[in-house]
Amino acid sequence: MNSRRHFLKSVVASTAGLGAAATSSTSSAQANDAKAEPAAGKVDRRRLGRLEAEVSILGLGLGSAFIRPYDQDREAGHALLQSALDLGINYWDTARGYKTSEEIIGPVVKANRDRIFLVSKSAARDYDGFMREVETSLTNLQTDRLDLLHLHNLKPDKDDLAQMEKGCVRAVRELIDQKVVPHFGVTGHSGARFLMDAIERFDPDALLSVYPCTRDDEGRYEDELLPLARERDMGVIAMKTVRRARNADLVGTDLVRYALSLDGIATTIVGLDTLDHLNANSQMATNFEPLDLAQRDAMHREVTTAVASIPTPWEQPGYEDGAGLA
Repeated sequence: MNSRRHFLKSVVASTAGLGAAATSSTSSAQANDAKAEPAAGKVDRRRLGRLEAEVSILGLGLGSAFIRPYDQDREAGHALLQSALDLGINYWDTARGYKTSEEIIGPVVKANRDRIFLVSKSAARDYDGFMREVETSLTNLQTDRLDLLHLHNLKPDKDDLAQMEKGCVRAVRELIDQKVVPHFGVTGHSGARFLMDAIERFDPDALLSVYPCTRDDEGRYEDELLPLARERDMGVIAMKTVRRARNADLVGTDLVRYALSLDGIATTIVGLDTLDHLNANSQMATNFEPLDLAQRDAMHREVTTAVASIPTPWEQPGYEDGAGLA
């Protein structure tokens, strides 16, 4: 295990020396093309596709990693959120299904609304249910608008895209017309092909999906889904970069860095739990240095071996992304 940790550290440390080397389809230059000039000492920002917003490349995942320690200590949670804002982290990701998440963060959102790119999600598929959930989210978040609203957790074994178009998709388009939300996206981790079908049918503005360095679904998220999103200039958000690695001897910031080095990824959400984790990830995401193709390939091989015996949670029967870790 110690040799594995050493290997990953050596892979990351070599980035500066290899930065000028030629790479293949996803070069360091490409990764930096979308990078906005960060404020001094703040987390870097990138353009979120055709949404045009400049968002921090490190986003806050406000699911169970955040809820567990701070549901009963909301003052401490609010202080942690304020620390994230002070570091320049403006991309905040919550969901109606994340239990008390929206309620916990609501007071901080209200006090800092213009500093936050606010994202929530609804898993309702019918028109009325979707509208009710959005109303509840706005109430909990103490705001009259969202910056991005996702159709949450698309699954090929449960969802009918034609029926969704008559229900939640119709609802979200009405909300856009009403200027409650300017953009909508889709999320999922149950196969790249179904998400591609949804993109081709709904033409959403954004995509939230899984981009761990284990290259899930035989690499299709990276090799097929991400190029489609890039082609459409969608805002792409990575998630689940560290979930399986929590039980392995791996460096979490390295795994987040992998996703941020992929051409087309604007930001990566990471579960917010402690100030130490916030600071470590923020440091990695400030004056960000992407991994090149050779480094990503080496990390893929090493981490895939390291987590081979650890099940992928979202591929298990009955998994629901209600308040899962980012």
